[in-house]
Amino acid sequence: MGRPDHPHGRREIYFETERTPMNSRKSPHSDYACQYRAIDSPIHRMPSGWKLLASSGLCVFSLLARDPVLLSLATALCLLFYFLAGLTLADLWRDTRFFFIQMLILVSLFFYQYGYPEGLWRGIRTSLQIVLFFIPGIVFLRTTQASSMMKGLRRIVPYRIMFLLFTSMRFVPFFAREIQEIVMAQKLRGALLSGRKAFHAVFWRDLFFCVVIPMLVRALKTADEAALSAQARGMGTYNERTYYDERELEKYIAAEKTVNTPEIRPTHQVQGQ
Repeated sequence: MGRPDHPHGRREIYFETERTPMNSRKSPHSDYACQYRAIDSPIHRMPSGWKLLASSGLCVFSLLARDPVLLSLATALCLLFYFLAGLTLADLWRDTRFFFIQMLILVSLFFYQYGYPEGLWRGIRTSLQIVLFFIPGIVFLRTTQASSMMKGLRRIVPYRIMFLLFTSMRFVPFFAREIQEIVMAQKLRGALLSGRKAFHAVFWRDLFFCVVIPMLVRALKTADEAALSAQARGMGTYNERTYYDERELEKYIAAEKTVNTPEIRPTHQVQGQ
Protein backbone atom coordinates (compact mmCIF):
# COMPACT_ATOMS: atom_id res chain seq x y z
CA MET A 1 0.00 0.00 0.00
CA GLY A 2 3.00 2.24 -0.03
CA ARG A 3 3.98 4.45 -2.93
CA PRO A 4 7.46 5.26 -4.26
CA ASP A 5 9.67 7.48 -2.18
CA HIS A 6 8.88 11.15 -2.11
CA PRO A 7 11.25 13.36 -4.18
CA HIS A 8 12.52 14.93 -0.96
CA GLY A 9 13.43 11.60 0.61
CA ARG A 10 10.25 11.04 2.59
CA ARG A 11 8.06 8.04 2.03
CA GLU A 12 4.32 8.57 1.83
CA ILE A 13 2.02 5.85 3.14
CA TYR A 14 -1.52 5.55 1.86
CA PHE A 15 -4.19 3.38 3.37
CA GLU A 16 -7.02 2.01 1.32
CA THR A 17 -10.38 1.70 3.02
CA GLU A 18 -13.50 -0.01 1.86
CA ARG A 19 -16.20 2.43 0.89
CA THR A 20 -19.84 1.76 1.63
CA PRO A 21 -22.53 3.54 -0.37
CA MET A 22 -24.45 6.09 1.65
CA ASN A 23 -27.73 5.11 0.08
CA SER A 24 -27.38 1.42 0.83
CA ARG A 25 -30.66 -0.13 1.99
CA LYS A 26 -28.94 -2.92 3.86
CA SER A 27 -28.77 -2.52 7.60
CA PRO A 28 -27.26 -4.86 10.18
CA HIS A 29 -29.51 -6.58 12.64
CA SER A 30 -30.16 -4.77 15.89
CA ASP A 31 -28.14 -6.00 18.83
CA TYR A 32 -30.82 -5.55 21.49
CA ALA A 33 -34.57 -5.79 21.83
CA CYS A 34 -36.76 -2.82 20.88
CA GLN A 35 -33.82 -0.92 19.41
CA TYR A 36 -34.59 1.72 16.77
CA ARG A 37 -33.56 0.71 13.24
CA ALA A 38 -32.91 3.44 10.68
CA ILE A 39 -34.01 1.68 7.50
CA ASP A 40 -36.43 2.47 4.71
CA SER A 41 -39.81 0.75 5.05
CA PRO A 42 -43.50 1.62 4.66
CA ILE A 43 -43.94 1.74 8.44
CA HIS A 44 -40.95 4.09 8.83
CA ARG A 45 -42.49 6.47 6.31
CA MET A 46 -45.84 6.62 8.11
CA PRO A 47 -46.55 9.76 10.19
CA SER A 48 -46.04 9.09 13.88
CA GLY A 49 -49.67 9.93 14.72
CA TRP A 50 -51.12 7.41 12.25
CA LYS A 51 -48.53 4.86 13.30
CA LEU A 52 -49.52 5.24 16.94
CA LEU A 53 -53.19 4.94 16.00
CA ALA A 54 -52.55 1.74 14.03
CA SER A 55 -50.50 0.28 16.88
CA SER A 56 -53.21 1.11 19.42
CA GLY A 57 -55.88 -0.45 17.19
CA LEU A 58 -53.91 -3.67 16.85
CA CYS A 59 -53.36 -3.79 20.62
CA VAL A 60 -57.08 -3.43 21.32
CA PHE A 61 -58.00 -5.99 18.67
CA SER A 62 -55.51 -8.47 20.16
CA LEU A 63 -57.14 -8.13 23.57
CA LEU A 64 -60.67 -8.53 22.19
CA ALA A 65 -59.84 -11.63 20.10
CA ARG A 66 -61.10 -14.63 22.06
CA ASP A 67 -61.99 -17.36 19.57
CA PRO A 68 -59.39 -19.14 17.40
CA VAL A 69 -60.43 -17.40 14.15
CA LEU A 70 -60.10 -13.85 15.51
CA LEU A 71 -56.93 -14.78 17.38
CA SER A 72 -55.39 -16.13 14.16
CA LEU A 73 -56.42 -12.96 12.34
CA ALA A 74 -54.86 -10.81 15.08
CA THR A 75 -51.65 -12.85 14.86
CA ALA A 76 -51.49 -12.43 11.09
CA LEU A 77 -52.09 -8.67 11.30
CA CYS A 78 -49.47 -8.15 14.00
CA LEU A 79 -46.87 -10.18 12.09
CA LEU A 80 -47.68 -8.33 8.87
CA PHE A 81 -47.29 -5.01 10.70
CA TYR A 82 -43.97 -6.22 12.12
CA PHE A 83 -42.45 -7.44 8.86
CA LEU A 84 -43.65 -4.40 6.89
CA ALA A 85 -41.29 -2.43 9.11
CA GLY A 86 -38.31 -4.21 7.52
CA LEU A 87 -37.69 -6.37 10.59
CA THR A 88 -36.60 -9.99 10.40
CA LEU A 89 -37.29 -13.25 12.21
CA ALA A 90 -34.09 -12.71 14.22
CA ASP A 91 -35.42 -9.36 15.39
CA LEU A 92 -38.76 -10.94 16.28
CA TRP A 93 -37.04 -13.59 18.38
CA ARG A 94 -34.90 -10.96 20.06
CA ASP A 95 -37.97 -8.86 20.90
CA THR A 96 -40.29 -11.61 22.12
CA ARG A 97 -38.03 -14.26 23.64
CA PHE A 98 -38.63 -12.92 27.16
CA PHE A 99 -42.34 -13.70 26.80
CA PHE A 100 -41.73 -17.43 26.44
CA ILE A 101 -40.94 -17.77 30.14
CA GLN A 102 -44.20 -15.98 30.94
CA MET A 103 -46.00 -18.21 28.43
CA LEU A 104 -44.65 -21.36 30.08
CA ILE A 105 -45.75 -20.18 33.51
CA LEU A 106 -49.25 -19.17 32.38
CA VAL A 107 -49.87 -22.39 30.47
CA SER A 108 -48.75 -24.42 33.50
CA LEU A 109 -51.03 -22.48 35.87
CA PHE A 110 -54.08 -22.73 33.63
CA PHE A 111 -53.42 -26.40 32.96
CA TYR A 112 -53.14 -27.05 36.70
CA GLN A 113 -56.38 -25.20 37.44
CA TYR A 114 -58.65 -26.27 34.57
CA GLY A 115 -57.01 -29.45 33.32
CA TYR A 116 -56.88 -30.74 29.75
CA PRO A 117 -57.95 -29.48 27.21
CA GLU A 118 -59.66 -26.35 28.59
CA GLY A 119 -56.69 -25.23 30.67
CA LEU A 120 -54.26 -25.74 27.80
CA TRP A 121 -56.34 -23.60 25.42
CA ARG A 122 -56.87 -20.84 28.00
CA GLY A 123 -53.17 -20.69 28.79
CA ILE A 124 -52.14 -20.53 25.13
CA ARG A 125 -54.80 -17.93 24.33
CA THR A 126 -53.87 -15.65 27.23
CA SER A 127 -50.14 -15.94 26.58
CA LEU A 128 -50.56 -15.25 22.87
CA GLN A 129 -52.77 -12.22 23.59
CA ILE A 130 -50.08 -10.76 25.83
CA VAL A 131 -47.41 -11.23 23.16
CA LEU A 132 -49.64 -9.76 20.43
CA PHE A 133 -50.47 -6.81 22.66
CA PHE A 134 -46.79 -5.84 22.89
CA ILE A 135 -45.77 -6.45 19.25
CA PRO A 136 -47.36 -3.23 17.82
CA GLY A 137 -45.69 -1.18 20.54
CA ILE A 138 -42.37 -2.81 19.74
CA VAL A 139 -42.83 -1.90 16.07
CA PHE A 140 -43.61 1.68 17.10
CA LEU A 141 -40.40 1.85 19.13
CA ARG A 142 -38.30 0.32 16.36
CA THR A 143 -39.58 2.61 13.62
CA THR A 144 -40.09 5.98 15.31
CA GLN A 145 -37.57 8.40 16.74
CA ALA A 146 -38.40 10.19 19.97
CA SER A 147 -38.34 13.60 18.27
CA SER A 148 -40.90 12.47 15.69
CA MET A 149 -43.13 11.05 18.42
CA MET A 150 -43.10 14.29 20.37
CA LYS A 151 -43.76 16.42 17.29
CA GLY A 152 -46.77 14.36 16.32
CA LEU A 153 -48.42 14.49 19.75
CA ARG A 154 -47.41 17.89 21.11
CA ARG A 155 -50.77 19.50 20.27
CA ILE A 156 -52.88 17.03 22.26
CA VAL A 157 -50.53 15.91 25.06
CA PRO A 158 -48.79 18.25 27.55
CA TYR A 159 -45.09 18.49 26.88
CA ARG A 160 -43.96 17.29 30.31
CA ILE A 161 -46.14 14.17 30.19
CA MET A 162 -45.02 13.52 26.62
CA PHE A 163 -41.36 13.96 27.56
CA LEU A 164 -41.74 11.55 30.50
CA LEU A 165 -43.60 8.98 28.40
CA PHE A 166 -41.25 8.84 25.43
CA THR A 167 -38.11 9.13 27.53
CA SER A 168 -39.31 6.07 29.46
CA MET A 169 -40.01 4.24 26.20
CA ARG A 170 -36.52 5.04 24.93
CA PHE A 171 -35.03 3.38 28.02
CA VAL A 172 -36.57 0.01 27.05
CA PRO A 173 -33.68 -1.06 24.75
CA PHE A 174 -31.20 0.36 27.25
CA PHE A 175 -32.52 -1.82 30.06
CA ALA A 176 -32.73 -4.81 27.72
CA ARG A 177 -29.02 -4.38 27.08
CA GLU A 178 -28.34 -3.98 30.79
CA ILE A 179 -30.24 -7.18 31.61
CA GLN A 180 -28.26 -9.11 29.02
CA GLU A 181 -24.96 -7.82 30.37
CA ILE A 182 -25.95 -8.54 33.99
CA VAL A 183 -27.01 -12.10 33.13
CA MET A 184 -23.75 -12.74 31.28
CA ALA A 185 -21.70 -11.37 34.17
CA GLN A 186 -23.61 -13.41 36.77
CA LYS A 187 -23.23 -16.58 34.71
CA LEU A 188 -19.47 -16.04 34.71
CA ARG A 189 -19.64 -15.78 38.49
CA GLY A 190 -21.40 -19.14 38.70
CA ALA A 191 -25.07 -18.18 38.94
CA LEU A 192 -27.49 -20.84 37.64
CA LEU A 193 -29.48 -18.74 35.18
CA SER A 194 -29.87 -21.24 32.37
CA GLY A 195 -33.40 -21.89 31.12
CA ARG A 196 -32.90 -25.60 31.69
CA LYS A 197 -32.78 -24.90 35.44
CA ALA A 198 -36.13 -23.07 35.48
CA PHE A 199 -37.84 -25.89 37.38
CA HIS A 200 -35.29 -25.78 40.23
CA ALA A 201 -35.64 -23.46 43.21
CA VAL A 202 -32.02 -22.34 42.91
CA PHE A 203 -32.82 -20.79 39.51
CA TRP A 204 -35.43 -18.42 40.95
CA ARG A 205 -33.22 -17.57 43.91
CA ASP A 206 -30.30 -16.63 41.64
CA LEU A 207 -32.68 -14.79 39.29
CA PHE A 208 -33.92 -12.60 42.13
CA PHE A 209 -30.64 -11.89 43.89
CA CYS A 210 -28.33 -11.84 40.85
CA VAL A 211 -30.54 -10.15 38.23
CA VAL A 212 -33.60 -8.46 39.72
CA ILE A 213 -31.84 -6.67 42.59
CA PRO A 214 -28.87 -5.37 40.47
CA MET A 215 -31.31 -4.31 37.74
CA LEU A 216 -33.45 -2.43 40.26
CA VAL A 217 -30.39 -0.61 41.60
CA ARG A 218 -29.28 0.21 38.06
CA ALA A 219 -32.75 1.53 37.17
CA LEU A 220 -32.82 3.85 40.20
CA LYS A 221 -29.34 5.13 39.39
CA THR A 222 -30.27 5.74 35.75
CA ALA A 223 -33.45 7.58 36.73
CA ASP A 224 -31.45 9.82 39.09
CA GLU A 225 -28.88 10.57 36.37
CA ALA A 226 -31.63 11.34 33.84
CA ALA A 227 -33.33 13.70 36.30
CA LEU A 228 -30.06 15.54 36.97
CA SER A 229 -29.38 15.81 33.24
CA ALA A 230 -32.86 17.23 32.56
CA GLN A 231 -32.50 19.68 35.44
CA ALA A 232 -29.09 20.84 34.18
CA ARG A 233 -30.66 21.57 30.77
CA GLY A 234 -33.38 23.72 32.28
CA MET A 235 -36.22 21.23 32.01
CA GLY A 236 -39.24 22.61 33.88
CA THR A 237 -37.79 26.09 34.38
CA TYR A 238 -40.48 27.71 32.22
CA ASN A 239 -44.15 26.91 31.96
CA GLU A 240 -43.92 26.64 28.17
CA ARG A 241 -41.31 24.65 26.36
CA THR A 242 -39.09 26.72 24.05
CA TYR A 243 -38.09 24.94 20.86
CA TYR A 244 -38.23 25.51 17.12
CA ASP A 245 -40.22 23.49 14.65
CA GLU A 246 -38.00 22.15 11.90
CA ARG A 247 -40.90 21.89 9.46
CA GLU A 248 -41.91 25.52 10.01
CA LEU A 249 -38.27 26.56 9.69
CA GLU A 250 -37.95 24.72 6.38
CA LYS A 251 -41.12 26.41 5.09
CA TYR A 252 -39.75 29.81 6.14
CA ILE A 253 -36.41 29.19 4.40
CA ALA A 254 -38.18 28.00 1.24
CA ALA A 255 -40.38 31.12 1.24
CA GLU A 256 -37.36 33.39 1.71
CA LYS A 257 -35.58 31.73 -1.20
CA THR A 258 -38.62 32.19 -3.39
CA VAL A 259 -38.90 35.89 -2.54
CA ASN A 260 -35.20 36.66 -2.88
CA THR A 261 -34.57 34.66 -6.05
CA PRO A 262 -34.28 37.09 -9.01
CA GLU A 263 -36.53 36.46 -11.95
CA ILE A 264 -34.64 35.06 -14.92
CA ARG A 265 -36.03 36.19 -18.24
CA PRO A 266 -35.39 34.14 -21.37
CA THR A 267 -33.05 35.70 -23.89
CA HIS A 268 -33.63 35.50 -27.62
CA GLN A 269 -30.68 34.97 -29.86
CA VAL A 270 -30.74 36.71 -33.16
CA GLN A 271 -29.21 34.72 -35.93
CA GLY A 272 -26.74 36.64 -38.02
CA GLN A 273 -27.35 37.03 -41.71
